[in-house]
Amino acid sequence: MAPRFDSNEARRAGGDRPASGDRATPARCCARAAALLLFAHVGIAACSKPTGPTPPPGAAEHEGEPLSARSEDGPVSATVALQPAEPRLGDPLTLTLTVAAKPQVHVEMPAFGEALGRFAIVGFTPREERGEDGGFAASQRYTLQAPMSGRQRIPRLRIEYVDQRDPTERRARELLTDELSFSVASVLPEGPVSDELRPPRAALAELQGPWWQRYWPWLAAGLAVAIGAGAGLVLWLRRAEERARITAFDRAVSRLERLRREGLPDAAHQDAWYVELSDIVRRYIEARFGLRAPELTTEEFLAQARRSPELSKPHGDLLSAFLERCDRVKFARYNPAREESEEAFDLAERFLRETKQIESDGEPARAANAPAAAAAST
Repeated sequence: MAPRFDSNEARRAGGDRPASGDRATPARCCARAAALLLFAHVGIAACSKPTGPTPPPGAAEHEGEPLSARSEDGPVSATVALQPAEPRLGDPLTLTLTVAAKPQVHVEMPAFGEALGRFAIVGFTPREERGEDGGFAASQRYTLQAPMSGRQRIPRLRIEYVDQRDPTERRARELLTDELSFSVASVLPEGPVSDELRPPRAALAELQGPWWQRYWPWLAAGLAVAIGAGAGLVLWLRRAEERARITAFDRAVSRLERLRREGLPDAAHQDAWYVELSDIVRRYIEARFGLRAPELTTEEFLAQARRSPELSKPHGDLLSAFLERCDRVKFARYNPAREESEEAFDLAERFLRETKQIESDGEPARAANAPAAAAAST
């Protein structure tokens, strides 16, 4: 609860002035308004804290007797207490101001932080109440931090009051508390401070437990590296295979274009022309499907080619028809017509272009090329 302020505050300046004619200056009004807002904020914060029962004014929060002083002036008495009496630097200091007044005595407590500027205020709890007989009792509790070690003092605190029991009394009087002197002990050790280094500590005990608990970071790192290396190798192999397929097709097409530019063979060059045409297809199959085509006979080559998972049955039939035409010219001394040589060239070119588009793990491309290959084989 914040200290009370009413029209009697005009008597703070002292002197015999009528209460009805007192008017505060604008500066004092602003100061009092700021103090009212500050006290209200601190009072609300103190009331909102989920603390237990409020201890009585002046109760000790620490063990040991507090450092205290009591002052009295007429109907008003004040006690200021500090605890602990022998603090160390960094210890919180609890300063409690307790004021008691007789009935019909108006009391004004010191403004927040008045005369305590040298200390850091980290907590503030005001309290005020009236007894059944109309007596006044109030307290202000501060939590302070000392700025440094050594000799310190709590300065005098000023309490203003007006004795309203005497109607002729109009003056505001003051009650000053006694100073509290105390010493703040340093946290440094007494005597000279040694600059020698401490000896090294003993070796730490070896960790116990399963071996994987000690080495799991290395295991996880090794597993990650292995997975990354495996993925990189698979990707490199796939790209190498794709490059090999494209290169084999390009080489075969290049040889076919060169053979096309030479033109269809006459009767004297038919054998060499068909040997070159069949060699183009065989070497393409060796690089494209991984078959040992040049070292095998036609029957052995066709049997092995049909077992390849990448070569469909229609394309196998197309290849068989093409190789039979070439073997009739190379081994049976067959003299094909010009139209038959052109058909053999077209079969070789169609086989290269259709097998280039076969997907190694998909059926759509095979199914799409099957009708064309079947038509070519007929």
